[in-house]
Amino acid sequence: MPTVSVDVDVDLDDFDTDDLLEELKSRGLNHNGVGLEEGYCPIECKSTGQLAEALFEARRNGNDQRALELVDRLIYAALGRII
Repeated sequence: MPTVSVDVDVDLDDFDTDDLLEELKSRGLNHNGVGLEEGYCPIECKSTGQLAEALFEARRNGNDQRALELVDRLIYAALGRII
């Protein structure tokens, strides 16, 4: 695919948070910047982004058992598949 370069005179202050969130949604990204489909885990009462954050904290704290549990829940919330 060819690349095109365009100069645009735009200031970032021209955009508010809602504009940026809408652009991310139109590109298939959620507001957390996580490249996962936005889903929800009813067991944890968390979105995929919140599950990813909890997973990060569990791994950072060395709680591998909790991290593995959260991985399973994240897979379910993002893909709808049960491990």
